[in-house]
Amino acid sequence: MVTSSTLDTITWLFERAIQDNAKGGDDHCIVARSPERDEVDEAKNRHLIVLNIASYTFRFVALFDFAKDVATREHLARVLRSPEAAQEGQAATDAYAEFVNLICGAVNRELCNVFRHGGMSTPSVLDSQCMRYVATLKPAETLSFDVVINEAMRFRLVVCICVSKGTTLEFQVDRSQVVEEVTGELELF
Repeated sequence: MVTSSTLDTITWLFERAIQDNAKGGDDHCIVARSPERDEVDEAKNRHLIVLNIASYTFRFVALFDFAKDVATREHLARVLRSPEAAQEGQAATDAYAEFVNLICGAVNRELCNVFRHGGMSTPSVLDSQCMRYVATLKPAETLSFDVVINEAMRFRLVVCICVSKGTTLEFQVDRSQVVEEVTGELELF
C-alpha cells in the first residue's frame, strides 16, 4: 500500500526533477498528470527508456516514452551540451538514456535522504510495445505524466510504484530544504 501523502511526495519529486533537468535556459516546460492509459502509440519511431529506483521495501519503475524526432534530438543535444545527440543512431540513444538518468538521479538523491539503502539502475532501451505489459509488474500505484517542452518536445512518463508484500510505503521529504543540485557529475558507488 502507498499512502496518499507518499503519492503526493513522489509526484512532487518527479515533477521537480523534470522541471530542473529537462529544460535548458529559458525553455518553457509543462508537466501534467495524465490519466492512466493502456493504449500504446503505434508509431515505430519511438524510444522507451526504463530505469529502476529501489530500496529494500519499494521499487519505482520509470518508463519514459519519447518520439525519435528531430525536435527531441535537438533539444537533448542542447540540454546535454552534446552536438552528437542531434544525430540518429547510438549517440541519440545514449542522449535519451542520459536525459532519463538526470531526471531519475535527482529523484534518487532525494530518496536517499530518507532511505539509507537506495539505488538506481542503468537506463535500458526497450521496444515501445513493452508499455502494454506494465500491469504485469503489479504496481501498488501508477503515476502518469505528459511533458511538453517549448511545444516541440513531448514525452510521457509512467512511474510504477511497487512495494514489498505487506508493506505500507509512507514517507515525505522536506520541500523547504531542497536545494539546487549540480548536475552532470559522475556518482561513484
